Amino acid sequence: MARTFPLMRGGGALLVLVGLGLVVGGLGGRHWFLPGLITGAALAILVMMVGGITKTIFDGLGYPAIYQYVAFGVGVVAEVGLVNLVVAKVPDRDSREFWLWILLVVGVHFLILAFSHGPICGLLGLLCILNAGLGLLVPGIPYRLLWITDGVLKIAAGSSMVWLSY
Repeated sequence: MARTFPLMRGGGALLVLVGLGLVVGGLGGRHWFLPGLITGAALAILVMMVGGITKTIFDGLGYPAIYQYVAFGVGVVAEVGLVNLVVAKVPDRDSREFWLWILLVVGVHFLILAFSHGPICGLLGLLCILNAGLGLLVPGIPYRLLWITDGVLKIAAGSSMVWLSY
């Protein structure tokens, strides 16, 4: 599968680190959500930069096809557009609703990334959408539980993607 989806290894590494940031943020409490997410994302970007510069991300995998780069770009553009829509529609950036919509949007973007990063990414997208959607529909579910669940899903999917790429 990794030879068909060479972006899988790097994407998996990114997911593990972002997922760890989500879990740490969720365990630390609401004031840790954003710092945990930002720290995880920053570490993920650092790993991607080092991996890209040293070419370890693609060791033994070859390079992605043009359509995979296009799918990746479409996924990122869709995510940015949908995040802007959430920002416009849900003005309270500290609200449960705002962050659950953001988690749902990220899940939608993973559906698109299935074409560039493989089917595990698509499955992750479905699970993230279900998790966030459940939180939006059932306000009684503790928000921290949903945040941590989202992080665990990303760690599990990312770990699988990295492991299967070797």
